[in-house]
Amino acid sequence: MSNPIVRCTVDQCTHYMPGDQCMAAKISVFNDKTKAVSSAVGDTECESFRARKSITDMIGAFHNANIGGTISAAFLPGTQITPSVECFVDNCKHWNQGNMCSARNIDVHGINASTESDTTCSTFEPI
Repeated sequence: MSNPIVRCTVDQCTHYMPGDQCMAAKISVFNDKTKAVSSAVGDTECESFRARKSITDMIGAFHNANIGGTISAAFLPGTQITPSVECFVDNCKHWNQGNMCSARNIDVHGINASTESDTTCSTFEPI
């Protein structure tokens, strides 16, 4: 199974790239911490979110950077960075064995997010 194309609007994340791309090697989608189960898009969150406040934040997020994908996207027009997407929201239509997302495309939203709970997986569909 290939990685989904991720469209991400979480513009305050260290992994955000212009063009609404995510340069993380792997993103992790979880249920909202307070509810522990998702019944709507707002009950999901991207646990890979790291607030981009300083250069130190950028360096700290380097361990989860998709270097190859980022370089390809920078130099090969039309190339999408495709991080692997693990999903722990097992009541989602796109959840697959091994906690992997089976959607072809996912949308992660959270303009001006400051914490993981300000983000959502807008592709979530309850089963």
